[in-house]
Amino acid sequence: MTKKPRSGRAAEDRVFNAVLDAILDHRLAPGTKLAERELSELLGASRGAVRAALARLGHSLLVELRPNRGAVIANPTAAETRDLFEARRVIEAAVVQQLARNLSAKHVEALRAFVAEEQLAYERGDRKTGQRLSVRFHKLLSELAGNGELDRFMEHLIRRTPLLTLARKGAQLAYCGVNEHREVVEALARGDAPLAVERMRAHLSALEGQLRVEDEPQPSSSLATAFNS
Repeated sequence: MTKKPRSGRAAEDRVFNAVLDAILDHRLAPGTKLAERELSELLGASRGAVRAALARLGHSLLVELRPNRGAVIANPTAAETRDLFEARRVIEAAVVQQLARNLSAKHVEALRAFVAEEQLAYERGDRKTGQRLSVRFHKLLSELAGNGELDRFMEHLIRRTPLLTLARKGAQLAYCGVNEHREVVEALARGDAPLAVERMRAHLSALEGQLRVEDEPQPSSSLATAFNS
C-alpha cells in the first residue's frame, strides 16, 4: 500500500478535507481546540501541512486562528447566524429566479432524481448521507445557475451552515426538509420564478427557525474520537 505523504500539498489537502468532513458530519463541535501536534499524529501529516490546512480553514471562517493560543473550530454568534441566513435568502432567491427562466428539462429530471435519492437516504435511516445530500442540494442549484462567481460565494455560505446550525442547535441537529426541496424543484419545473423564490425563502427561514437565537457555551469534542469514528 502506498504510503501517504506527510508534507506538501497532498498532505495539506488531506488535513483540510478531514477537518472539513468532521465539521460537516458534526463530529467536531464549535469551540474544539485543534492542536497541531495531535492533528499531525492522528492524520499522519507534518506540523507544517497541518498549519497550512488550518490557515485555509480560517480563511473560510470555519476555524478561528487565535494568535499565540492556537486554532479552534469557530463558534459563530447568534448575530452571525442571522446574517448568514439573511445572505442565503438573498443569494438563493436570485439563484432560483435565474433557474426558473433557464432550467432545461434534463436538469429538471436530474433535480427530481436528486431529491428522490435524498428522501430514500432518510427513509432507510441513513441520516448522515441524507444530511450531506440536503447540503449538496443547495450547491447543485447554484452550479446549475451557471454563474461561477455566485457559485463560489454560495459554496462559502453552504460550507459554514452545518457549523452554524450545530453551534445554535447542539446535539439535536437542524433538519433541511426533503419536501421543501421538492416544492422548490416543482416550482422551477413550471418556470414559476415567484413561487420558486417564495418556497426557497420559506425553506431557509424554517431551517433558521429551528435554531437557538441566544448565545450559549458549547461543549467541545475530542479530536481522537472525531478522527477515529
